[in-house]
Amino acid sequence: MRVLLEDGFSIEKGTGIGRYTQSLANELGRRPEVEVFPPPAREFIRKIRPMGARRVVYAAWLETGFQRQVRKLAPDLIHFTNHLVPRARKSGARYVVTIHDLTAWRFPEALPSFYRQYNRIVVPRAVKLADLVLCPSDAVRNEVISHFDLKPALVRTAWNADSKLPELSAQAQEEISSRFRKNLGIQKPFVLFVGTLEWRKNVTTLVEAFARVAKEADLQLVLAGRFGYGFPEIEAAIQRQGCRERYVLTGYVSDEELSMLYTMAELFAYPSRYEGFGIPLVEAMSFGLPIVASRIPASEEVAREAALYYDDPEDASALAEQILILLGNSTLGSELGSRGRRRAELFRWEQVIQMYLDAYQSCLGRN
Repeated sequence: MRVLLEDGFSIEKGTGIGRYTQSLANELGRRPEVEVFPPPAREFIRKIRPMGARRVVYAAWLETGFQRQVRKLAPDLIHFTNHLVPRARKSGARYVVTIHDLTAWRFPEALPSFYRQYNRIVVPRAVKLADLVLCPSDAVRNEVISHFDLKPALVRTAWNADSKLPELSAQAQEEISSRFRKNLGIQKPFVLFVGTLEWRKNVTTLVEAFARVAKEADLQLVLAGRFGYGFPEIEAAIQRQGCRERYVLTGYVSDEELSMLYTMAELFAYPSRYEGFGIPLVEAMSFGLPIVASRIPASEEVAREAALYYDDPEDASALAEQILILLGNSTLGSELGSRGRRRAELFRWEQVIQMYLDAYQSCLGRN
């Protein structure tokens, strides 16, 4: 089986989709029955600025240079991991497309207007041209089938998988911990959030909930991730709370630093309004962290019994209450952590890759 992966520059950008694509390529490469081609070279496009112009040039390249490379490589199947596909099919390769979520339709206010409109154009086209659509969760699969009126057999679930964060030596832990205390001001036990600091992740509600927690517990809140769309609203919420020193914004952190944060944290909070999957949940579970999460379909599908849920993502009081319950009940925290470690085993690439192989075989009409 000859498989070509095309990721729309996600690997170069180091985004979640890029990491997902790279990990998928690595795992496929370990299978003797698969010959996997990484995304074709397109060096000249990387130099184009601004990003909007790069998107235009990239779309044109998909119709020209990409098609020439496809004919040369002659893959059996092309997996477009970032939902942009050529308008015309100029080879016999089957098309598999991953649709990671339907944010542009479910929560359009979570995206800049240009990117929202871009998604509303390219995603329906990708779904129409695809021989098979993959979704990272049953939650998204159900949404895609319903929204685009697709036959269920044409849409399959293939989970994302653990990002395999490194294990740290005692010396490395001490060095990173010391650096955190000095550079970031992490001086107390802390609640951890990991993800882009953006509207969709509902960080403002977490900020408000933590202000209530901080009145009863001597903690900090560590928000680890890049600043995203809607960040000024998050920053303003922090300033309103009157306890700015309790909030730590790390910005982007390396894999080693992220491992250290998961190791040090008291619990993990994930109050998202909407998710397609939720890799940070898997990471937190793999470290045995107890989790408090909003009760949304994707998060429940990933974490199941390894999290304590609250019903309305916007309810800061309910979120604060669940955090305080978990902080005050070490037995419950230990049990959630144990459940999480067991649950995380299902999301290792060695397990998840079979979902992709089965999907590819199905798309090619093979048993």
